[in-house]
Amino acid sequence: MKCPNCGHKIDFNKTYTDNEIMAMMNDKSPRLKLLLKGIIRKIRNTIPSNDNKSSINNFISNAASYEYKILNMAIENYINHTYMYQGKGFKYLLKIIDTFDKDRDKIFEYEKRRLGTTPPVIIWDGIMEETNGS
Repeated sequence: MKCPNCGHKIDFNKTYTDNEIMAMMNDKSPRLKLLLKGIIRKIRNTIPSNDNKSSINNFISNAASYEYKILNMAIENYINHTYMYQGKGFKYLLKIIDTFDKDRDKIFEYEKRRLGTTPPVIIWDGIMEETNGS
């Protein structure tokens, strides 16, 4: 398909080779790699229709662009609500990740309200002064 404005060719069904996926994941943290490998393994084992290279490639290429914290929250939500056992695979998980990314400010604000913040750090100089007037 070509863009009507600029003529750029858009390939919606592009698949990536293993080398391209490895290159995308090279600069990512080990925690992110482990998180993505774990969820891919779980979805592949529970949903046979998602056990193909093109859907996995699409998921990795799209999920790698999000922050670790957003991915972690979205994947925990996906696992806790057992969506994989309802037949909802990579596309559903990507939509959850995208929604969490769009609503991140409100999610973090409500999380801060629910859990609170740490107390302020007070630097103490080590001298104890008597304050009761003597």
